[in-house]
Amino acid sequence: MSLDAIADPVRLSIVRHLADHPGASLPELAGAAGVHLNTARPHATALEDAAVIEREPAAPSGRGRPRLGYRLAAGWSPPTADFRGLAELMSAAVLRAGPDAGELRRVGEEWGRYLQGRPGAHDVQTDVPLALSRLGFDARVEDGRVELRSCPCSLVVPDRPELVCGLAAAVVEGVLEGSGSGLTVAGGDHDPDRRRCSLELTRTRRAGPRRTRRRATRDA
Repeated sequence: MSLDAIADPVRLSIVRHLADHPGASLPELAGAAGVHLNTARPHATALEDAAVIEREPAAPSGRGRPRLGYRLAAGWSPPTADFRGLAELMSAAVLRAGPDAGELRRVGEEWGRYLQGRPGAHDVQTDVPLALSRLGFDARVEDGRVELRSCPCSLVVPDRPELVCGLAAAVVEGVLEGSGSGLTVAGGDHDPDRRRCSLELTRTRRAGPRRTRRRATRDA
């Protein structure tokens, strides 16, 4: 399945809502995504064209035309846990967001919320590694940090490996938000040479943009 159709926060919101509310109408999808109806309409059309969602008429109730609803297409599922799923999401997100780091972060956060599933109390030490594993990362939560081993950053985007780590941090943010843990990503270390990244978790409010420090390479 190509992920370029859902490499957008609005479309991910629509898909997440339909996962829990099949048959939702377009106005309901717009409300779930927090956008105007006219903004949601082309996103829903794009998801239809990509065979991610399908229209379904609701059961007749009284006079007038039956209400039109949407549901996830049969057989649609998130990517498998390999580098191919991450690479496809990365390429789609980067192509859509371009140099806009804020938009790329929103894509990652929305994807993290999608992977998290239903909001509520969850075990962060289990859910964060599970969500990241579905994008090809080997992750552990240890002593208030998320440790990424064998990070695919230099394999997926060799020229800009920090984009992959930034996307991973955004995915973690989305998972943490959905878990209700009260945690957030405060910063991190990025070492593409060793293919290891580390994200610091904190319970304090985020005071500013996320910091990602890149260590000097061996050749520097």
